[in-house]
Amino acid sequence: MKRKILFAFFGALLLHILYFTAQLLIGLVQTFFYKPQFAPNTVELQSEITFGFVNQGSPLLLLGSYIGIALLIFTVLSLKKKGVNSIDRN
Repeated sequence: MKRKILFAFFGALLLHILYFTAQLLIGLVQTFFYKPQFAPNTVELQSEITFGFVNQGSPLLLLGSYIGIALLIFTVLSLKKKGVNSIDRN
């Protein structure tokens, strides 16, 4: 039981890390290949560089999604049928 809970929290942490890493990589790729499109009468260029993303919402939303995903993983692990020759190590 403890093993499943730890695995669920580790899995949720890994999924959140992968999600935020993917967002950052997409931002890097879009920044690298960015080509501005100018209107015919526009000569102003942007003078500041902005990179990243804005997390809109409460920090409790991140905590809630982490706990929710951990519970989902734990539920899937608990419902997983055990094989005939498997040993229960609870």
